[in-house]
Amino acid sequence: MKPDDALHFKVSSGLKRVIGRDLITDEFVAVFELVKNGFDAGASRVDVVVDNGCLYIIDNGKGMSLQDITDKWLFVAYSAKRDGTEDLDYRNRITTSRTYAGSKGVGRFSCDTLGQTLRMQTRTAAADGAVEEVNVNWDRFEIDAKEEFIDVPLRHGARSEFDLPEGVNRLSSGTVLEIGGLREGWSREKLLRLRAALAKLMNPFGGARDDFQVWLRVPQEASADAMALAKAGPDEAISNVVNGPVENFIFDTLKGKTTHLQVEVSADGTYLYSTLTDRGELIYRIREANEKFPLLGGTGFSCNLFYLNRSAKSTFKRRMGVSSVQFGSIFLFKNGFRIFPIGEEGVDTFGIDRRKAQGYNRFLGTRDVIGRIDVGGSDEVFRESTSRDQGLIQTPAYDQLEDCFDEKCFRRLERYVVGVSWKDGLDLDVEDASRLRGDNASARITSLVSQLAGTEGVELLAYNQDLVRILNERSEGFTETLSGLRVLADRSGDAALLHEIDAAAARFSDLQRAEAAAREAADRERAARKEAERAAAEAAQRAETAAKDLEEERKRNLFLTSLSSLDRDVVEILHHQIIIHAAAINEIVNTQFDKLRDGIMPSRDDLVSTFENISFQNRKVLSTARFATKANFRLDSENIDEDLAGYIVDYIREVAPLFSETGIRLEVRSEAKGLQRRFKPIEVSILIDNLVSNAGKADATTILFSLDQPAANELRITVQDDGKGFDAAVQDRSRLFEKGFTTSTGSGLGLYHVAQILDDLGGAITPEDSAQGARFVIRIRG
Repeated sequence: MKPDDALHFKVSSGLKRVIGRDLITDEFVAVFELVKNGFDAGASRVDVVVDNGCLYIIDNGKGMSLQDITDKWLFVAYSAKRDGTEDLDYRNRITTSRTYAGSKGVGRFSCDTLGQTLRMQTRTAAADGAVEEVNVNWDRFEIDAKEEFIDVPLRHGARSEFDLPEGVNRLSSGTVLEIGGLREGWSREKLLRLRAALAKLMNPFGGARDDFQVWLRVPQEASADAMALAKAGPDEAISNVVNGPVENFIFDTLKGKTTHLQVEVSADGTYLYSTLTDRGELIYRIREANEKFPLLGGTGFSCNLFYLNRSAKSTFKRRMGVSSVQFGSIFLFKNGFRIFPIGEEGVDTFGIDRRKAQGYNRFLGTRDVIGRIDVGGSDEVFRESTSRDQGLIQTPAYDQLEDCFDEKCFRRLERYVVGVSWKDGLDLDVEDASRLRGDNASARITSLVSQLAGTEGVELLAYNQDLVRILNERSEGFTETLSGLRVLADRSGDAALLHEIDAAAARFSDLQRAEAAAREAADRERAARKEAERAAAEAAQRAETAAKDLEEERKRNLFLTSLSSLDRDVVEILHHQIIIHAAAINEIVNTQFDKLRDGIMPSRDDLVSTFENISFQNRKVLSTARFATKANFRLDSENIDEDLAGYIVDYIREVAPLFSETGIRLEVRSEAKGLQRRFKPIEVSILIDNLVSNAGKADATTILFSLDQPAANELRITVQDDGKGFDAAVQDRSRLFEKGFTTSTGSGLGLYHVAQILDDLGGAITPEDSAQGARFVIRIRG
């Protein structure tokens, strides 16, 4: 074919509509595109200004020369960023290393979405002072679809300085986009939404970037801003003010108050690193070979996920002015900029809510989590849809990103939240790690971490030894936890931990033997007593001549028969319980004596554990003895199914005052309707006794127990005394419940036992500020 016979495409002026308003239909997305262009131009600051019926996008970047305008900006769909020529003459002036946010060559047509006209002013730092100006009337392209694109004229001129809206700092170089004939109005409500959207554009989990800031300026909203600031607290300032730098501190706000999982791929793609923290406490850090996701190597893949319990959601709404659900869920960022619409409310890109529908109480949903995935690289790896509101195109690398997110990020966070946090109903409302320190939570965490450590290919780099710990020997999960800890110790080669495990196992065996021996002794004593009573009764019937012996038997049992308000069965049960606890103390002491005789010196941990167990058993003896004076308390077994609220009220009114060693006056008020559940009456009594004793040591004269029910399945007990209150030297009040911690001459076991008993009940105790004395709030779920 001859050259003269070659054919050429002709481009209609209607193309502008296709790559302008029809391509980018969302005004916020259009603003995003223009802000990203400023970033790509090396700007350290972009101002978004709405003033006098115009919208301005102003950046202090490298600007453009007339040649740049003609060869690049006016060259439709050409991207110097994509072909690598964008900064050949500018690299020596770029102070920070950046990867381009866009490379399609059509972002400039976002101006058409926003308004009818564009006046662009631009100047390079190397220019002699001239500011190039280009004027575009977008509607002019739509007059005649048969007119060719290149035939629609644009006006060009030059000026000595930038013509800027009032209040904007002078520019030495950069670009000013002045968009007139706005297609939509910009109300205050819409401007606030724009501000929130811009905050999510770059960094929704931190403050402003060091190398790039966006400012929103709307002069006519200044007075409304001032009124909003005057009315609102500091936590609401970000959501209620239009003007100022676009930044938020979601990460800083939630950090230390949520469960956070961070997953990263090493630079060479060899390893995956995962770090889980819960309200400021490290849970674990692991490393595993990255065999399944090789295409993520070199992309800077990282994922930060946050689980939001009720407390964190409340903090979020108070800080941001919108609920976390309205803010969004899992955002995706490429080269530091958000890929729209991933993360928007109702957008389930990763199928999270579809999966949750299969098991509501077993899976997390988008409303439970917030987070971001970050990747970098060229369009060949992660390709953004040209429409700008359809996310990323499904490339092999994107497929691996989705799989990695699902398997290594989301499900791993879910496994912790469902297996640890959701097992404790009270944990939903707590913004600190206090609920993690109980034996039950610790057992669940230990199980999870030990399972991870035992997984092939997973290397445990670090874990929280305060939470993943040896439990109290009386805890229900003791044996299972010890097995998990052995896995950790074996995998890490921790000889010291293995020694501690062996010692704890020995103490547990001693305690088990002591309790078994105590029950055997009590059973033998009861059997012998019954046999003696039976023999005595038979003797009385057989021989009237044995009257004297019978009289002696009656005198011997005078104490029991004089308590006419008690039936014989109740006395027998109480007596049996006292024998069990007293015999347990005797066995614990004898075990230690046997070791000393064999030349085995107990360690400090052994002694602490021994004394603590003796103290607890002794408390049971004292509480059981008190029951023997009141007929309306039956102790049929160690556990009973009764109204817990009613039991507590009756105990405080009928029993506890009679034996208060300090003479303190006890008061109880109850608005509780009742909470039916299974509990150990002796241990609930110890709980009350210890709180009373603690108040007495603080010189209190009165202690008030107030019971109510915030919900049908929850009992709340507020304990208030008029004593000296909390020691001012104790900054961290959670230490009040540590074993052995005391600010008086006591053993430091009273409040420790209170917390332990409540943990077994699925409850919690929290110290609160009070004008006088000490104040505790107890919550127990049914």
